[in-house]
Amino acid sequence: MIYEKYGHFVLEADRDMVFITVFQKGFSILQLNPILLEFPQIMLENVKDLKGALTEASGERIQVGRRKPITELDIAADKMSASVKLNCSENYLKENYSVIMWNILESLQSEGITEGILMHVLQNELSIKEQTVIAKGMEPVHAKDAVVTYFKRSERKPAVREDGKADYYDMSFLDEVKRGDWLGERIPPSSGEMGRRITGEIALPRKGKDKKLLYDQKTVAAIEEDGKIILRALIDGVVQFREGKIAVGDHLLIDGDIGNKTGNIEFDGSVTIKGTVIDHFSVTATKDISILSELGVSNVKEIKSMEGDVFIKGGIFGRGVSKISAARNIFVKHANECHLSAGENIHIGSYSLGSFLKAKNIFTDEKKGKLIGGVIEAHGKVRAAVLGNRMERKTLINVKGFNRDLLKEELKETLLLYKSKIMKLESIKENLDVYEMSPGQLNDVSNISMGRKTEVNHGHA
Repeated sequence: MIYEKYGHFVLEADRDMVFITVFQKGFSILQLNPILLEFPQIMLENVKDLKGALTEASGERIQVGRRKPITELDIAADKMSASVKLNCSENYLKENYSVIMWNILESLQSEGITEGILMHVLQNELSIKEQTVIAKGMEPVHAKDAVVTYFKRSERKPAVREDGKADYYDMSFLDEVKRGDWLGERIPPSSGEMGRRITGEIALPRKGKDKKLLYDQKTVAAIEEDGKIILRALIDGVVQFREGKIAVGDHLLIDGDIGNKTGNIEFDGSVTIKGTVIDHFSVTATKDISILSELGVSNVKEIKSMEGDVFIKGGIFGRGVSKISAARNIFVKHANECHLSAGENIHIGSYSLGSFLKAKNIFTDEKKGKLIGGVIEAHGKVRAAVLGNRMERKTLINVKGFNRDLLKEELKETLLLYKSKIMKLESIKENLDVYEMSPGQLNDVSNISMGRKTEVNHGHA
């Protein structure tokens, strides 16, 4: 087949090869481009040989490319779609539309494609400009992963609130629950819906990943309700998280003061005192201690949380003998001549006067907080609006700080360990995904090919 016969050359096809024979010099490759655009079937592969043939004009028949089929059928690797590319001119398509359409249908049939054929596209929307999707399978509706929700504990963030003449230190400290209260829930994974490939095979949905509810079985029950698994409290108490599991901790509520009627308090759990702690009495608890009287405490012997936080809504007038300690944090409105020691941070709403403070970080209100007199020891940071006073009361502040180079090295080692753990986790997840597949899914995965193209030649364009 001769594509172009010109005074300088002849461009022709022999079977699937394209040749050029140049008789006369003076015709450039740029001048050849418009001619090539008229014949989309031509695919140049030997551009160097073409340039040489045009330059030398030896009259020798030179192979410069190959002839593409009029239709190229492309089947997606997952067999969920098929598309066709037409290598012909617009005029050829118009003149031979019906023939091309029926030849495409024959090609689909020979490839076993029976589902999702888009007849309206084949009849009206074939185009030479781009690949056209001509068959589309029904995508499976993938299952949704399980959804787990837990009780959200109140944020322990102190705030100094101004209300007319008074200002007071306030925060949400303990989350109390009663037996039967909601603590969390799990919505199980959905099952999804099967789809169908263009070859008629069933397309299985991706299995939803399940998630476990982590809870303390002694204090929390898991009950099935309306298709969900609901966590409910088995006892009255306060919400806690122990080793990643939600639990209800023991809670002692004192609806008044700690004094002669109650004696000193020692409790395995959390303690809430709605009143105050009378002079010379003490409160010790394994978990959190909350004293809600706006009057605060005065001249107490000791208030100690062995594992949790201490919150004193008012302030402390210690007279040099009161000791307040917490394994984690201490929150007070003000501190007068007392000892405060925290494993993590001390938060003081307004001021500290003549007190001994020891913690990783010590914070007061950044706009009006004052640290006057006493001894202040911190590992990382001390924040206050005012340090010391004009009367030159001695205020000793010792911030130990940190070794920046050592921390950088520790951070580098931690990041390397983190990356290795992530890679190991991803590998484990991939293995779990394979194990969770049904036998049908495993066979289906192994049978999916890497995709293929089918070429159909129906004549010359």
